[in-house]
Amino acid sequence: MSHDGFEEFARRVRPMLLALARRMCGHGGVDPEDLVQEALTRALSYHGALVAQPEPVYRAWLCRALTNHFLDLCRKRRSELLEHERGDLRLVRGEVEAPDARTGEAWEHISDKDFLAAIARLSNPRVREAYELHATGLRYRAIAQRMGVPEGTVGSWLFQARKELKALLLPLTGGDGGGDVE
Repeated sequence: MSHDGFEEFARRVRPMLLALARRMCGHGGVDPEDLVQEALTRALSYHGALVAQPEPVYRAWLCRALTNHFLDLCRKRRSELLEHERGDLRLVRGEVEAPDARTGEAWEHISDKDFLAAIARLSNPRVREAYELHATGLRYRAIAQRMGVPEGTVGSWLFQARKELKALLLPLTGGDGGGDVE
């Protein structure tokens, strides 16, 4: 992976990113400098592919990475506040998010090819269709309307899809030496 020219590019776009981060953060508890640093760190990881794009596309990608990280932090803060207010949620969340020694960063090593192959292997075509629609950004209600089923069914299908995908992809995280899904 080549990082040629990244430092100069980062120096050039940093003021723009910092201005965007300051507008997003206002006087809240999120540090704009941290947002910029995270966006640039992510860009460095993908610099080889992004540098081939026109600079406006690369800048847009950076702005999107910064915005996504900001939204992730906001969601995390909202969840923490909710958990603080409702202690019973902490217990449920702890059960759902039980740490697995093989996960974490290991999921980042699954290729797009392996992920798409796993999606193609979902056992039920309706489950696969619901998952693919959700992956395009559609909400449960829109998926339910498009597929002619209740929202609860969509939720059930998406749960099933995630469970199956985890089972199909977990071996690729390094637990058994990896390899293709196919």
